[in-house]
Amino acid sequence: MDFKKTFFLTLPVAFAYIPLGMALGILAASNDFSYLQILAISFFVYSGSAEFLLVSFIVNNEGLLGIFISLFLVGFRHFFYTISLLKELKALNFLRHYVIFALSDESFALLSTYKKEFNEELSKETRSILQAFLCFLNQSYWLIGVSLGFVLQNLIKLDYSGIEFALSALFIVISIDAYKQNPNKNILLFALILGLCALLFIDKKYMLFSSLFIVVLFLLFRSKYAR
Repeated sequence: MDFKKTFFLTLPVAFAYIPLGMALGILAASNDFSYLQILAISFFVYSGSAEFLLVSFIVNNEGLLGIFISLFLVGFRHFFYTISLLKELKALNFLRHYVIFALSDESFALLSTYKKEFNEELSKETRSILQAFLCFLNQSYWLIGVSLGFVLQNLIKLDYSGIEFALSALFIVISIDAYKQNPNKNILLFALILGLCALLFIDKKYMLFSSLFIVVLFLLFRSKYAR
C-alpha cells in the first residue's frame, strides 16, 4: 500500500461525498448560515446525517438537550467502529487520534476491507501516515462538497426545494445497506411499524428523538431477555 493506491481507494467516496456535501452547503446557505459556521459544523461534527439534522434543528430552534441526545444516538455507531479496529489503532503512532476522529462510515469500510494491505510489511510510521491520509482525503472531499454547494447557492441562487429529501434518501440507503448485511426480517418489520406509528401518533418535532429512544429501549430489553 502506498499514497497512490490509497488515493485511488478513496475515489468512490469522493463521488458520493462531494454531491451530498453540496446538498448540505446549499441547504445551509439557503438558511442564512455563514460559511465559517457550516465549515465548522462540517469539520467538527463530520457525520453526514448528523450534520443535516443539526442544520434542521438550528433552523427550527430545537432545544440543546434534544439536539445533543438525537445526534449522540445517530452517531453512536462510530463507537463500534473504533472498537472493531482497536487492535489496529493501537498499533498507530499519535496520528491514531485523528484517524479515530475522522472515522466515518466510508473510512471505516475501507480500513476494514483493506486491513491486511494497511498492516502488512509496513512500518508503524508509514502505516499511521497512510491511514491518516485516507481519512484526510475523505474528510477533504466532504469539505470541498460543502464549500462548492455554499458558494454556488450564494452566486446562482439555486432552487433548492426538495433538497431536504437528501437526508431521507441517505437514511434509506443506509437502511438498505444495513439490511443487506444483516437480513433480519423481524428487525425490518419492527422498524417499519415504529416509523409508521411515529408518523401517525408523534409530533413531527419529536419524531426522530422519540423513535431513537424507543429503539434504544428495545435493544436494551432484547439484550436482557436474550440472555
